[in-house]
Amino acid sequence: MTKRNSFYSPTIFEQVNKENTALLNDYILELKSKRKSEGTIYQYASDIKMFFCWAFNNLNNKFVLDMKKRDFRRFFLELQESGASSARINRVQCSLRNMLEFASEDEDEYDYPINVMKNIKGLQKEEVREIHFLTDEQIDIILNYLINKKQYQKALYLSLSYESAGRRNEVFQVLKDGFLENNKTNIVQGKRGKKFQLLYFSRSKEIAKLYFEQRGSDDIDSLWIVGKGEDRRPAQYETLYNWCMSFRKILFKETGELIEFNPHSFRHSSLTNYENGTHYVLKELGKEKLELNVLKTLANHSDISTTQSYLPNKDAEILAEAFGI
Repeated sequence: MTKRNSFYSPTIFEQVNKENTALLNDYILELKSKRKSEGTIYQYASDIKMFFCWAFNNLNNKFVLDMKKRDFRRFFLELQESGASSARINRVQCSLRNMLEFASEDEDEYDYPINVMKNIKGLQKEEVREIHFLTDEQIDIILNYLINKKQYQKALYLSLSYESAGRRNEVFQVLKDGFLENNKTNIVQGKRGKKFQLLYFSRSKEIAKLYFEQRGSDDIDSLWIVGKGEDRRPAQYETLYNWCMSFRKILFKETGELIEFNPHSFRHSSLTNYENGTHYVLKELGKEKLELNVLKTLANHSDISTTQSYLPNKDAEILAEAFGI
């Protein structure tokens, strides 16, 4: 079990205080009513479930609304000692704080006047993780490996992510219906509640044909599935992350390069390669490259400065060219 989920256990969660699970279920309904994305709800629920499992083992399965500030502090200390990053701990704090705030606002259902999490400060953020960009050739190497191994679903995830520049959460929301007949996905929800469609091109459609033939017929709407036969079910959000980790191993096996990229690297790499003229889709479109304002629209950014921040810093290259270094 990874450090990220070191306290969670499905077996333990089944024994968690029913008042805790009832509160979580109420909170999930509240998030759905506010049209939070599936990925966001999944993350919040996972964080809270992990805490409830820890409380089962360490706080005698106490009802969360009866817990004191010291109980939460003890949990976050243990989470920190388990190796969780500051960003991870701060997100878990946010998940719990928001659920408790929901309880404090619902006076008819819960007698919880003060949210004790409000005064627990988050950890100082660590240095921003290095962004790893993949070249068009490196994407090709991974894709060709997956296709040769007939791992068509994983290949489609990579191809769709790279062509659309979509975030993992957005790609996770794509449905299978109509995928082969269009070049735009169903409407997905991105950050700050934005709704839009993701663009994709011929390679993703060709891979999708192979995938759908391999997958066969089922009544699952999601483009992404796990399991076989009667155990077949929609993939979870975390599944796409695990696929990405397997892509690291493939690239290392095929090239000897160990690059610690993550799902967001596909978005960075897509925008960068569209901008520098190396993205394979540009040949299909008959274009040399895409301008920054087009990339802003593709990435569904509100501000062009955000799009610029996704691209590699070129200051050193500009100076080298200017001074002939």
